Formats: sequence, structure tokens, C-alpha cells
Amino acid sequence: MNFFEFPAAELDFFSQAGHLEGRQLSLEVLDRAGVFVVRGLLPAQRAASYLQAYEAALTEGSAKARQNHLTEVSFELDSPLAKVLFEPEFAALAAQIFERGAGLHNIRVVRKDENNREPVFVHQDSPYCLGFFERYSAFLALTPCGAQNGGLFVYPGTHHLGYLGDAGAIHGDLTNQLYRFTPELGPGDCLLMHSAIWHGSTRHESSVPRVMYDIQIQPVVDPSSMISLSERPLSKWRLRLENKEIFSTSRVQRGTTVSK
Repeated sequence: MNFFEFPAAELDFFSQAGHLEGRQLSLEVLDRAGVFVVRGLLPAQRAASYLQAYEAALTEGSAKARQNHLTEVSFELDSPLAKVLFEPEFAALAAQIFERGAGLHNIRVVRKDENNREPVFVHQDSPYCLGFFERYSAFLALTPCGAQNGGLFVYPGTHHLGYLGDAGAIHGDLTNQLYRFTPELGPGDCLLMHSAIWHGSTRHESSVPRVMYDIQIQPVVDPSSMISLSERPLSKWRLRLENKEIFSTSRVQRGTTVSK
């Protein structure tokens, strides 16, 4: 028996102006929608300082774009770019989501510019992560990020459908029935998104680069947490290995990572 069902009344709620954003996080809406935009999480001037740090790290080589993942720029946790994790506003946000302690699953910069303009197909992040499924990405904008320069779009509520059992592009005839949320972010705004939510990104059609952090946060006790973002200790059960280090044979996760 096949079925795909969802409450239409929830889509009406999500589509009403202002319900999915605010200066303060609504945990109720985040749980309900799986997505929320915190406006002005960091002051624009501080966001600009991190953009400068990002550009400097690219120039000196301490931050590097992955060869098989044109949108992803990686860096080490001792980089000045990682100091954003301990900004008081971000630390407070993580603590609000995970009151028993937050941990870091991953941090990177995701960018689009004249070298990478392509849109990204609709997918969920859960298949590409280790550990538990209770995880959020905090997309912290360092430049304007919106529909014209490759910004993210999200289908609110789809995290309630859970893990889909595979990794890949989700059929358009499913998403056509849902509400599509494409927020316009300014520097310092933060888009929170559950790892199981369906999302993608638009084509970069602008001269303005799209640069944002992608910071994946989760309960500190998740076995894949890299570091604690609180005073709570990491779990004594820890696992963070590559697919080939875990399985002798498996259904390979196609693409291993997905662009944003």
C-alpha cells in the first residue's frame, strides 16, 4: 500500500507571512515547520568580519574548496572561521535548541559565485550524516543570500516524514504539492533547518556571491559530535568513520555529499 499524506492546514500556516521568521527563535514553530529564520542573529558588522576572515583564509590556503564539491569550503577547527561557534549569540541559540547540551557535527562554508551557478536538486541531509537524526543546520549568511544568487529553498513540515530510506533527488510531483519557502537572508541572518527536511537551492543568476556558514548542530551525546558547544561532555560512545571504514560492503550513499 502506497500513500503520501500531509495536513493541508499546516501548509496554510507555513505560507502566512512572518510565521517562519523573527528576531527570536520560536521553538514551537521550529518543531512544527522544521525551519525558522532568526533575523539579525549576528550584527551585520560582525558578519562582515567573518566574510573578511573567509576571504583571507581562501587567499592564504587555510580554507580550501573541495575538488568534487564546488560549493563547499572546508577549514580546520583552529581556524579563525571556527570562532563563530563561540559567539555568544550562536552559543545561546544552540543551547536553546538542545537544552541538555549541543554538539558540533560539522562546520563549513557553502558558496555560489561565477564559478558555480548550478541549482541543487531537492534532497534531505539525513542520509549523508552519521549518528542520530535529531540535527539542525544553521545557515548563517555572510552575504545577501536569496532566490537570485543561489539561495536555499525549503519545504516546511517535511521533516515529519522522517528518513526516506535512500539518498538522491526527490520527485517533483511530490514537492509540487507542498509549500516552498525561499527566504531572503541578509548578512547575520540565520536559517535553521532540520536535517530531514526537503530542500534545495536556486541557480546563481547574480553578480553577488552567495556565502554562508553551514553549521550542523546536534545533541552533545550524539556519538558523531566532534566537539561540545556547551559545558556538557561528549558521549563515551563515539563513532566518526568513513563509509568504507565501517562497511565491508554496503549500499553506497550516492555522491557522499550534496552541494547547497
